[in-house]
Amino acid sequence: MKTQQSAILKKALLVTGLMVCSQPLFAFEYNGYFRGLTGTNSSKGGPTCFQLAGAMSKYRLGNECQVYGEFGLGQEVAKTDEGAVFSANIMFSFNNSNSSSDTDPVGLPQIFVQGDKLPELNGGSAWMGRKYYKREALSPNDFFYWSGQGFGGGVEDISLGGTLKFSYAWLRKDNLIATTTGGGLPATGALASNGSNSASRHDFQLRGIGINPNGSLEMGLSWIGKDSSAPQAQSGYGLTVQHRQTGINGDGWNKLALQYGTGPGTGGTDSAIGAIGNLTHSKDVKRVRVLDGLYTQITPKFGVELVAIYQKDSGLAPGQTIIGVTENKTWSSLGTHAVYGLTRHIKVGADLGFDVVKPENGQTRRMTKFTIAPTISSGPGVNARPDLRLFYTYAKWNDAARLAADVSNAGSALSTTGAFGRATSGSMLGMQVETWF
Repeated sequence: MKTQQSAILKKALLVTGLMVCSQPLFAFEYNGYFRGLTGTNSSKGGPTCFQLAGAMSKYRLGNECQVYGEFGLGQEVAKTDEGAVFSANIMFSFNNSNSSSDTDPVGLPQIFVQGDKLPELNGGSAWMGRKYYKREALSPNDFFYWSGQGFGGGVEDISLGGTLKFSYAWLRKDNLIATTTGGGLPATGALASNGSNSASRHDFQLRGIGINPNGSLEMGLSWIGKDSSAPQAQSGYGLTVQHRQTGINGDGWNKLALQYGTGPGTGGTDSAIGAIGNLTHSKDVKRVRVLDGLYTQITPKFGVELVAIYQKDSGLAPGQTIIGVTENKTWSSLGTHAVYGLTRHIKVGADLGFDVVKPENGQTRRMTKFTIAPTISSGPGVNARPDLRLFYTYAKWNDAARLAADVSNAGSALSTTGAFGRATSGSMLGMQVETWF
């Protein structure tokens, strides 16, 4: 599998290179992201990272045990007299978790054609392909709560006057991997015999509803239709209402979001409500979420990010329950990432996160994670990159968290068969690099 993927990647890079060389150089753009981590844990083993069973994210600093990268290329292919610009875009990704089970290290998360500044759309855009569509995330725990990928197309940021903009996308769930019904389980029954777990998603968004100085509302409805060729499949939807405040101490912001999803619209194991989730989930399956995220560079030397999440999952039948993945539960998370610049190029980052998962039936699971990371960087700010970090990470969890890990992710850091055995704490010392360009 890896050999096939490597061959495909080489061919794709060759085609991309030929495309770039055949076009004017001034119209070519590229961007990228890269991170890598190595270290040793307190049991004298290799890198070991910490995540609570049932929590949909983990706090990132000194806690991402893989090499991951994205490289995007964009080429302007046409420009009209009235200012419209058409471009072709492609992104490759690489994920190496240093695991023998890592059979899908190479990805193609984006490949699309887009037309921007179209007069017929009041300066908006039209696109088709696969792209990161209006993703919203919280950086300290890399929690993508409003997004969703798929192959499709749409119109984006059509001006309705002032700051108000409308977007619509029609997306089909990708069926480029082994057929599943969500949660990593093999499809059964009609979904398996149909050979597909795909579905159509209609995404409507209205952004820029001004309600206060530097503050606006953003609203989204994602409707997932029932695939008529798969009798077991269900329909569902996801709703998001978000208040965005900008201009906090310069480029700082705050995002407060309320979300509700039913059926496949809960997103399932995908963290984004409104993304296409488990297609067999009925309308009785519900997910409610409230979250808040803050970023502010308080002074040139000191910046901070804050995260608060509350999520409740309900309506799953006993046969659908998988401990640590999808179950009737509440998940609460509270964390912060702070950075202080000692000099222009030396700073100290710190990360503190608390996760609590309370299942409908079972004991409450808890985990606390702390990291401190002396860093050499291009600047003292939170978002200055590259970062060259040394770090120390410590995590502590309870017995309920260990028992749940035994069921949902045997061999992981919190499980009895993991690096720390029956202990309820562990640590890691290592180094990490992160940059974007």
